[in-house]
Amino acid sequence: MKEQEQITSISLKQYAEESYLNYAMYVILDRALPNIGDGLKPVQRRILYAMSELGLDAGSKYKKSARTVGDVIGKFHPHGDGAAYEAMVLMAQNFSFKYPFVDGQGNWGSQDDPKSFAAMRYTESKLTKFANLLISELKSGTVDWQPNFDGSLLEPVIFPAKLPSILLNGTSGIAVGMATDIPSHNINEIIDATVHLIDNPKSQLVDLLKIINGPDFSNNSPIIASKDELNEIYSTGKGGFKAQAQWAQDKNQIVINALPYQASGSKILEQIADQMLKKKIPMVVDLTDEGDHKEPVRLVITLKSNRVNAEDVMNHLFASTDLQKNYRVNMNLISLKGGPKVFSLADLLKEWLVFRKETVTRKLEHRLDQVNDRLHILEGLLIVYLDLDKVIKIIRESDEPKKDIITAFKLSDIQANAILEIRLRQLAKLEQIKLEQERDALGAEQTRY
Repeated sequence: MKEQEQITSISLKQYAEESYLNYAMYVILDRALPNIGDGLKPVQRRILYAMSELGLDAGSKYKKSARTVGDVIGKFHPHGDGAAYEAMVLMAQNFSFKYPFVDGQGNWGSQDDPKSFAAMRYTESKLTKFANLLISELKSGTVDWQPNFDGSLLEPVIFPAKLPSILLNGTSGIAVGMATDIPSHNINEIIDATVHLIDNPKSQLVDLLKIINGPDFSNNSPIIASKDELNEIYSTGKGGFKAQAQWAQDKNQIVINALPYQASGSKILEQIADQMLKKKIPMVVDLTDEGDHKEPVRLVITLKSNRVNAEDVMNHLFASTDLQKNYRVNMNLISLKGGPKVFSLADLLKEWLVFRKETVTRKLEHRLDQVNDRLHILEGLLIVYLDLDKVIKIIRESDEPKKDIITAFKLSDIQANAILEIRLRQLAKLEQIKLEQERDALGAEQTRY
């Protein structure tokens, strides 16, 4: 008689709570929030890793984007191809990412309509040089690896980023019960601030804000934020600021040549045209979009005459159109402990430096292990070079040459294998000199590590 199966009864309330909590944690940790170490969400990391495995580095030829997306969803990210391709497109758009990770060829959308990119079968792509800062040390023992979704392959848990990437490109994401909004920053300012923290670990926020002037988007639109607003953003990790269009007056025309981050030129033209129809801005008589490939943003507003105050017109348009936009800041990241946390600027950079120090230490330890292993083999080779005739005799006459070599020369198993694998033509005096030179060089490297 079969044993009765154990059936556990739980209330619907308890089941719903546990299931929703599991789902919430999955969205927070595995989809919506970036990791402080490399500043990437899992889908972005998988795209870049798949591209590096395909050999699509900055110096290689372009390949069809469909090839990359196929590898991403087939090997690492079992979700829709559309979602994976859209994440890839964002990393290629220089108006979305200040320092793009993907170098795209073809139609990758425009600032006016970011979703107007061509299908993945038409576009081609490879990695940018900037992406190398994230993945160049990946095979140097720097990070942990984990099985992919079906356990057939390994993928990196995180990239060994050489820079605090999250502050350079920024990000936004909506999880369950929390969100993240981090603006991009200037690479030189972030590097200088990070180096300053290495040299002066006890530096305060006031010292860092002498180096970092504030957010810095991929276009030239000026940031509008007071010192108090910036201080609140960087001390608490939360706050807000504004960005305005960049403009200049040319006789009776206002020329706008930079829009706020993620503002649409066509939508702004519609907003201004609507006000012209409703007679809300009688001082404006014409409106044209003169943008082209050389100058993508060039909106021209023609005024009634030179006597109209252009600044008053622009102040009105800033208040009533997307020529001025508000931006939230919420520096919510997955910390090194593995959970979400809102960081101040100083805490974020200090925690990233802990990550970087661990990465560099692991890289040096990995290389030291390689040096030690090679030196061990070289020591064995140099021992047998002192009596090559004896080695050759053992190999020719012995039934168990490996065992006899170990006994005769007091070598390890690894050293004996290396000797048995050596080619006959390498058993020359010149090779002994080369081995001694290699041993000396590696010995110096070992001492340095």
